[in-house]
Amino acid sequence: MKHSSLFSLLLLFVCIHLSIAQAPPAASSTLDLNSADGHHVTLTMDALHSLPHKTVRVHNSHTSSDETYEGVELSLLLARLDAPLGTKLHGKALAMYVIAEGTDHYRAVYSLAEVDPAFHGGTVIVADSVDGHPLDVRNGPFKLVNTEDKRPARCVHNLASIQLKSAP
Repeated sequence: MKHSSLFSLLLLFVCIHLSIAQAPPAASSTLDLNSADGHHVTLTMDALHSLPHKTVRVHNSHTSSDETYEGVELSLLLARLDAPLGTKLHGKALAMYVIAEGTDHYRAVYSLAEVDPAFHGGTVIVADSVDGHPLDVRNGPFKLVNTEDKRPARCVHNLASIQLKSAP
């Protein structure tokens, strides 16, 4: 009896520990935009919904399926940080880059030119829906998606922050 109670207690402890260790990081309900010169913008889901949306279709090589995302172009959000886009993107500004980070601390880097539609043919969006439905808990509420990469390695799920920086 003593051994079975001890075993039950140990089993309960292991189960609790495993469930905590495997729980995904909590999704962020806001998206923080920051620039190296001190500009800061915090967007809520409602604020993102109120901005113009674009639809993109990407192939997910992990699931071998095509996915249709809707969201706001990253360049539109970076304009809120006074990012030099369009004809202003030249010279030293070409050394600027974006770090996108999820709640799990996964990061991806894009050059500013890659996210500027006046400079690059691909599209990078902050998505809030996939295939006509809001992003699920594993992916959302925000996900960075791009149309040009052959693999989704730079797509950041549970996107929490975007930083605009400049290389020295």
